[in-house]
Amino acid sequence: MAQTIGYRAQTPQVFRGNGVADYLRAAEQTAAWIRSHEHVTEHGKYWDVFPAGQNGFAPDVMVFGRRCLYSGAAGIGIFFLRMYEATGDASYLADARAAADELIATATGSEWYEQTLSSKIGGVIPVPGWAIGYSNGPAGEGLFALDLAAATGETRYRDYAVKVADDLLHAAHPAPSGVGIAWSDQEDLVADGGFDFYLVRVYRATGERRYLDAACAAADRIAASAKPSPHGGTYWELLDLSLIGFPKGTTFPNYSHGTAGTAWMFALLYDASGDERYLELAREGVEYLKAIAVGDETGMLVPYQDHPADPGHGLTRDHFYLSTCHGPVGTVLPFRLLFELTGEESYRDWCIWLSRGIIRAGAPEHLSWGLWNSNCQCCGTPGILEHFVEMFEFTGEPEFLGYARRTADRILADSFQADDAPAYRSWFGAWTRTIPERVVSYLGLYSGSAGCASSLARLYADRTGKRLTPLYEYAFFRGAE
Repeated sequence: MAQTIGYRAQTPQVFRGNGVADYLRAAEQTAAWIRSHEHVTEHGKYWDVFPAGQNGFAPDVMVFGRRCLYSGAAGIGIFFLRMYEATGDASYLADARAAADELIATATGSEWYEQTLSSKIGGVIPVPGWAIGYSNGPAGEGLFALDLAAATGETRYRDYAVKVADDLLHAAHPAPSGVGIAWSDQEDLVADGGFDFYLVRVYRATGERRYLDAACAAADRIAASAKPSPHGGTYWELLDLSLIGFPKGTTFPNYSHGTAGTAWMFALLYDASGDERYLELAREGVEYLKAIAVGDETGMLVPYQDHPADPGHGLTRDHFYLSTCHGPVGTVLPFRLLFELTGEESYRDWCIWLSRGIIRAGAPEHLSWGLWNSNCQCCGTPGILEHFVEMFEFTGEPEFLGYARRTADRILADSFQADDAPAYRSWFGAWTRTIPERVVSYLGLYSGSAGCASSLARLYADRTGKRLTPLYEYAFFRGAE
């Protein structure tokens, strides 16, 4: 049932504080709320993107489809898989299976890519490459299927991930530059760049070289567009951001749409292929990030925008995101992977300094220009919690466990329960920073409440010695698979 009125804010645990039982209880209550929005079909299940009657972004070809990793059944399926791993409750695994069954039974084919690209790309973010990318398209479904295959050992899930990869290869075409292959005009991680890491995941699962060869061909297309930065290192422009209202020549340096994500992609491709070209590209991208970072060892941040070809604009040195898409949570990823691949301590140091930048900017307690009440894994506090738990396990530094607990407290304090359904918990968020009045309780893994609860379950798992399926961003680190 849709919850629309009578919400009750949380009462802080003033005298005893929150503990591992509180993290798990909140995640279980969220799972109950998500289940109250399920739709059972002849094949399996899917869920509302947001409750009926709320003013959410849907239908939207970019990130608010009912199938997708970002806000739909693929992401919610991962949430239920992680809940099964955290609790041992087989009903959660049944929900994850039901999500996969629905996706498999209603799958599209290679024609989906051209149909989507030739359709009217509307909605809140009208970028064609983002519409077909992993967060919205079949590749995200394939990531979920690979996770479920690893957890259950059932080949039918791996077979679906392979089908998705084969459809993806069939939809590819020679890049206009004559170097490599492409799907759209956009090269960032949320567009064509994300297909590289998906194909590497399928290569790892199958051992079939053609998937790695395709990933290399797609990466070679992106490598050819590298540009020397006036600050030092190499950057990638990746897409024309005038599509979403920015001046020509604007670039995003960080993870989802910028050089950080591209450097991460080249690093993982080096790990898979052994080709030293990709390692050098990753290093050069990271050198650019280091050159433009602001701060010191007590906290570093990489600016939100750069205009390398326009000295009049330059860097936006006073605007910083703090979570995954444009913030340190995502930007740490290439540094950590390069540390694991090379053993060079300076990369580990930068992971720590960038992570401290989150705290130096006032998070998790204080919202700011780049950390608002989005309550989502993508650009909000849940992504920060997932990151701090990862950083604690990666470094063993107690400061990151302390940050994780503080962040969990913030997430719990931001949750709501309905007066007429206290067993249900959810979060409200303004998904886009530029439309703060559009507050909605999205269900999804990267867009809403499933992500909030999933991050709490991640901290619970760390404190109780359990292992959860890693989110895709963390799946390429040592020991993740």
